[in-house]
Amino acid sequence: MPFQLKPKLYPDFMGKEEYQSYKSSKILGRLYRHIKDAYDDYISESSELNLDASDINYDADLEVTGSAEYIADAWVKKCSYDGQLIGLLGQYKVKREEEVVTGHIWSMPKYTSRKLGDLKEKLSHSYGAMRKEFRQIFENMDSNFEQLNEDEKNELYERKASAWYQVTYHPKWVKKTLELQKSDGADGVVMLSFAWIAADYLARIKVRCQGTGNVDFAKPVNSLVSTFRLSELLPIIAMTYLIV
Repeated sequence: MPFQLKPKLYPDFMGKEEYQSYKSSKILGRLYRHIKDAYDDYISESSELNLDASDINYDADLEVTGSAEYIADAWVKKCSYDGQLIGLLGQYKVKREEEVVTGHIWSMPKYTSRKLGDLKEKLSHSYGAMRKEFRQIFENMDSNFEQLNEDEKNELYERKASAWYQVTYHPKWVKKTLELQKSDGADGVVMLSFAWIAADYLARIKVRCQGTGNVDFAKPVNSLVSTFRLSELLPIIAMTYLIV
């Protein structure tokens, strides 16, 4: 478009920068502002909600025999993971864990659209790299691991995944996490995403616990939905695909 024909200002419903926009009196402008105000109010209320320890549902189905030998190491890894995640929250001035994990960020300070987009992209990249690092940590086993057959390997991975789940969700470990944070002078915040780094193995455990036969575990997690109640597998599916 020739420069002389380019508009100096745009109606606000086009979502341009403030200095490029004017308040439109047309129906689209009024509708845009009504929806935007309602959304901002909703986000403001949501950002003030804190997950209480008593709100966390612990699924005993995800406990497996042999997981106890991985608990101590799982606790160390969770402390490291939570510390790095809290660091990302502080660095990018984001309030809640789920914003970083899902990429749906609403609490970041109001920057220009371009800067906000750049920061969100950097945050997403940083968390993606961090999650990849901890997935590699999860998959790292002792030197004898490669000598095992596939079923034996999966059994050990399930024990390890169970331990990671327990140190994240069990009331005993939730309490310990909050106490540790408060001793460091931070507000106690329940953080849950660590467990779902191994969501695929937690799904295997859950399906088996339901007594479902003839399940092909080589298929993606979402293909397991038809084998049992969706409400029981939904958190696993959601965390698998939201944090990839």
